[in-house]
Amino acid sequence: MPRVSVILPVYNCRRYLAAALDSIRAQTFTDFEFIAVDDGSTDGSAAILDAAATREPRLRVIRRPNTGIVGALNDGLALATGELIARMDGDDLAEPERFARQLDYLASHPECVALGTAARIIDARSAVVDLYQPPSDHDGIMEQLLLGNGAALLHPSVVFRRATLEAAGRYDPEFCKAEDLDLFLRLSRLGRFANLPVPLMRYRLHLQSTNFSQRARQKALVQRIVERERQQRGLPALDTTVLAGPSDRSPADLSREWACTCCTHGRGTTALYYAFHAIVRAPAARASWKTLRYVLGRLSHRRPALAA
Repeated sequence: MPRVSVILPVYNCRRYLAAALDSIRAQTFTDFEFIAVDDGSTDGSAAILDAAATREPRLRVIRRPNTGIVGALNDGLALATGELIARMDGDDLAEPERFARQLDYLASHPECVALGTAARIIDARSAVVDLYQPPSDHDGIMEQLLLGNGAALLHPSVVFRRATLEAAGRYDPEFCKAEDLDLFLRLSRLGRFANLPVPLMRYRLHLQSTNFSQRARQKALVQRIVERERQQRGLPALDTTVLAGPSDRSPADLSREWACTCCTHGRGTTALYYAFHAIVRAPAARASWKTLRYVLGRLSHRRPALAA
């Protein structure tokens, strides 16, 4: 019986899937089974999974009609045999030491039932555009979860204890699109959380991803979950104006943000790409032009690299 079961839901991510699979095969920790759940893909993802399974004996592929990520995750969990469950998505990348470092932490912290990591944010071209550094301690994570921020534990970076996940009741289909927040808050009654502060994932964020769609439904679900939890824990009701949850940022907003973060971290070419992208998206917005001026100004004052 493997120590870890990796659960990978797949839906129409052909462009990125092979790299995601390779990043799991390249893990320095090797005692795992790999369950890929094809949730009715129509873009050729199924063929990539089949080809990978012929080369990787640890990979098992199951197929189901498309009903969404909650059904796919629960189907994968039903087949898992490992004592730990590692999440992964079909368009993200895991650093080679991800599992090894997470398992080392869990071995020395038996009270921890779910462990995430920091992450580098990458775009559709796999360029690094930001660094996501969530709270590392349980109290900081819980504070964010009770504000509605499910990303306080970045879902595809998490390793769970399977027994605790089963005791919590797996994923609830009623809260699809906010299933991570709902599960984390139910799990928090059974143990403690942590995040490794090291970026052990490359988490892909698309300008046109589901993060920017179905916001009204997501916000309503987040509000229901937070109200339920705060009431059950005897906490005061939360002012909805400070409720976290799905972002209201437009693609132009995110392009401006990425232009600035890339500029700050010395990624000039990517900074320029997103500064111009913001103007294309929102040419009438003064913020777009201000961002371009900022990026050009920063780049013009950059000192040449010292000779080796």
